[in-house]
Amino acid sequence: MAIKGTDIIKISLDNLKYDSLNPRIPRSIDTQREDIVLEWMLGRENVIDLMNSIGEKGFFPGEPLLVIHDNEEVDKYIVVEGNRRFTASLLLSHPQKAPIKKNSVIEIASNAKFHPTELPVICFPSREDILDYLGYRHITGVEAWDALAKARYLSQLWERLDQDLSTAQKYKVLAKQIGSNAPYVRQLLLGKMLYDIIETSNFYSISNLNDQTFEFGTFYTAIAKPNIAKYIGINNEIENPLQDIDETHLSELTRWIFEKNAENQTRLGESRNLGKLDKILDPRYPVALKAFRNGDSLSIASELTNEIDELVAKKLLEAYRAMELVWNSIPKINDYSTIDKDLLKNINRYVQGVYQAAKEALEKKDIETLD
Repeated sequence: MAIKGTDIIKISLDNLKYDSLNPRIPRSIDTQREDIVLEWMLGRENVIDLMNSIGEKGFFPGEPLLVIHDNEEVDKYIVVEGNRRFTASLLLSHPQKAPIKKNSVIEIASNAKFHPTELPVICFPSREDILDYLGYRHITGVEAWDALAKARYLSQLWERLDQDLSTAQKYKVLAKQIGSNAPYVRQLLLGKMLYDIIETSNFYSISNLNDQTFEFGTFYTAIAKPNIAKYIGINNEIENPLQDIDETHLSELTRWIFEKNAENQTRLGESRNLGKLDKILDPRYPVALKAFRNGDSLSIASELTNEIDELVAKKLLEAYRAMELVWNSIPKINDYSTIDKDLLKNINRYVQGVYQAAKEALEKKDIETLD
């Protein structure tokens, strides 16, 4: 019988089940197959260390699992919060169930002082009663989920919102619920909606790309870049920002970020190159985009933008400010012998060379010279 409030009861491990809607577990994982979930948990969720802790100290009753009744099986409960602790306890009591890392699991279970057979839980009337707590704990709290899990969770909260609210209002409501800000919520949800399109399209048949290898953090950071967003059709000025999504460009972007060549490299390379990708997608530089599409590297294509112009202008300003500081400090120097004369000569040579090169270039283009 479901209990209201915060009463803690103990339930047998055998009556607990994994949650098919857990935002942390990829959709490709069949949560009805305990062995498959255990394999994923052991491979990704650092369960081994948790087994050591629970095996040595026991299951801390002050952190009960949060569960709901399973509507399909009598006397069964779905673990909405606490799947890592549930897994660690399950393997301590049934180490033979480990589909991978079996030797390690058996060794830990053999040496453990505690082998929980039942766990403390709080049973809630519905999943919705637990969702707000999850937002605090896993979005802004001490056990933060990865970006895709956060986005999946926010999608669940989105479905509960008053449908009369505008999209902007919904972002603000969710931001309050998780203790964050509306732009962050918007970006995660937009990323999740685009991810759903990609997933529905079977990840555009990109080799080895699936819901477990898709780096959502890189993707949703990419679509926050103004030119990348515009390129795939995101329009944050309208009620439905994805109304005019260009799926051809979305596919292209996905390939640039995730598809690997024979050298195991993507067209993007590292995520820090997103700025360069955003630059070549600026509508002002169609030649740069054409070059990139034709196979030139991101670095070569970005040279066809004004990136170099901006870099030189920035560095010249920095150099000017540095030399201004040096000039103003000259009268205060006590020992002029500490000044590197060769360095001064080289600086002077570079300054004259840059000045002359710029002057000649301007004269060729019939632009007012530096004189």
